[in-house]
Amino acid sequence: MIWISIAVMIGTIVASLSMLRSCRGDALGIPLVAIGAFAFLYVIQPIQLILSGSSELFLTDRQFAYALLVPAFMLACFMWGWLYPFRMRLSAVALWDSRAMWNAGFWAASIGLILYLMFLERSGGITHSFSQAHGRAMDYNDNTAYLYDGPWLMLSGSAMMMLGEARIKLERWKRVAPYVFLSINLLSAILTGSRGPLFAVATTYFVGRSIAQRKRVSFPQAARMLLPVGVVVLLMVGYRNVLHLNPQTSSQVASPETAYDEVAGVSEYDMEHDTASQEFLFHAALLDTVDETGKLDYGLSWVWWVVLNPIPKLIWREKQYPQSTGASWGDIEEQTGIAISPGAAPGIVADLYGRFHLFSAIFLLALGAGLRRLFRSARNLNSPVTAVGYVMFYAVSLNMFAQGFSTIFVPLGFSMAPVVLFAWASQRKAKLRRTEMILRQVAAPHGGQWSS
Repeated sequence: MIWISIAVMIGTIVASLSMLRSCRGDALGIPLVAIGAFAFLYVIQPIQLILSGSSELFLTDRQFAYALLVPAFMLACFMWGWLYPFRMRLSAVALWDSRAMWNAGFWAASIGLILYLMFLERSGGITHSFSQAHGRAMDYNDNTAYLYDGPWLMLSGSAMMMLGEARIKLERWKRVAPYVFLSINLLSAILTGSRGPLFAVATTYFVGRSIAQRKRVSFPQAARMLLPVGVVVLLMVGYRNVLHLNPQTSSQVASPETAYDEVAGVSEYDMEHDTASQEFLFHAALLDTVDETGKLDYGLSWVWWVVLNPIPKLIWREKQYPQSTGASWGDIEEQTGIAISPGAAPGIVADLYGRFHLFSAIFLLALGAGLRRLFRSARNLNSPVTAVGYVMFYAVSLNMFAQGFSTIFVPLGFSMAPVVLFAWASQRKAKLRRTEMILRQVAAPHGGQWSS
């Protein structure tokens, strides 16, 4: 039963890959990230559980099989939305001011860098901030996200500069500027052992340059970029203990084998104490708990989160969110006997399942269709918002699929703020120019003078 379910999951992945086409630009599409994430979460991790002999310690055959069949169905729905989106009428290529675009991107990235440097200074300085694994020396509790999320402005600003650079000739330092900001982000991601930011930097560079230069990316080109990044992202967890500025000790040294075991398998501690930090175990336990308890969140926690989260902690230190109506970690432990480890994530399938049950398939269908529309608009450079928006959506897509949909709210909202502001200012300026031209044309036949 379990191996049949694994075969169904693998078959869905293979079919999804086979339906992608280079002629549609799918090599630059987010489905490749989805397929890679699903392959790791719902093929590699469960197989590792079986091979290590630990699957029976946590899950029954029914729970295990169901936890494989549901994501297979969800992936099929997402791919359906991507491959057969609703028809859309593409507008002409937007003629935004490329130099103004570059300038806006440079200032956005500069502000992001300043905010992040302020956070590091408030955390004790650069050396102290990066002195512990996974950025544990950084003072997140006493600082607002408007400071420590500054790197997202650097990413969107870099994307804006790349899009502006592609249309005009710039001085050498201006051509190099976006990659300097990306390098700073990359260094920060490495020194904190952060998988999401590392993936975001790499894909912002790859996808941003490809869209800006209107490249037709092939699957081999995408594979040469994404596969090494994927391997590094997986291994980074195992090497977190050595990715900091403090002197290393021999006990901290890791190997590729131990790093793989840490991200794909379960630890001795988890097996002895019935705890789960592996994503597939969390996913399977949450699916079973939702089915047994009938508790659903219906997306209400998203609403409260979007409303309350923008209020800085520095202003409202006692900020609290209303209790969710969905299945809690306590419900999972009561139902399955599995205690969820702090920091564990369920992945997008279980995250949506806990909110909408099987209706989450409709959500993923709409998500696939919406992303395809965004991609087509970005590739045709219809507007700066859609072009940069797709780059940033791609940058956060790994976290979205591997952890949960709500993980994209902050980075997307924060990073897109300067882009939306630039687009609004550009449209306003264009309207003023059109109004001025109309008034000139009206005044000209009557010999009137018009001055701006």
